[in-house]
Amino acid sequence: MKTDLQIAARDDLAHLQHYFAAHNRVQISDVLTQDTAQALLHALKNQQQWNIVWNEQGKHVDMDFDGVMQLPSAQLSALIDKIYRQASDDFQYFYANIPLYDIYQHNRLPGHFFNTIYQFINSEPLLELARRVTGFDQIEFADAQITRYSAGHFLTQHDDDVKGKGRLAAYVLNLTPTWRPDWGGALVFPDAERGFSEALYPCFNALNLFAVPQNHLVSMVSSFATEHRYSITGWLRSSREKSD
Repeated sequence: MKTDLQIAARDDLAHLQHYFAAHNRVQISDVLTQDTAQALLHALKNQQQWNIVWNEQGKHVDMDFDGVMQLPSAQLSALIDKIYRQASDDFQYFYANIPLYDIYQHNRLPGHFFNTIYQFINSEPLLELARRVTGFDQIEFADAQITRYSAGHFLTQHDDDVKGKGRLAAYVLNLTPTWRPDWGGALVFPDAERGFSEALYPCFNALNLFAVPQNHLVSMVSSFATEHRYSITGWLRSSREKSD
């Protein structure tokens, strides 16, 4: 990537720290320079090959997006129906992705711009911003995936707490320039005790940070949505032990 990837200068750190301390989550607007945000968006929009992922009774399934979408219509419909049935009473997800962490750690695409993106996500300015906002000084690195949610895609409620992973906080770097709330695709924090939820809709160049564990979901993208919901997501972690 030709652009030098950088975070934006900011003067609202105290406010962000206070908000995160009070709510265990915060949205940081305009987190990257505009050139950086536009360069990342350009890379994602022009990416041709994607995976499609879902949960098969507790097993992560990762397949070629085009290959799955080109299945015979009856076979594709049966697969989607099975995915939706599991979502009705169990943890489930269904969206397109690119596994940045695996690509970088296993050197699968030497010289590819995906490695530049992963290195930027793990650059000291970004990690230090996350440490200062969250107060989690133990943050050592971030894993990462690129996600693309389209019509019918979703992520059901879960709390991200997996023993041995060292997950301190989750992050979502929003790279969606145009989005309507009635298209769904919101990052939702349900609160059953108080009877309401907080929903954060895609907002270009905004970074969502939230402490782990914390219940959240991504609401299903509407069938009439005409855009993709792009983001880079993952966890800010304290240790590389058991990192796979």
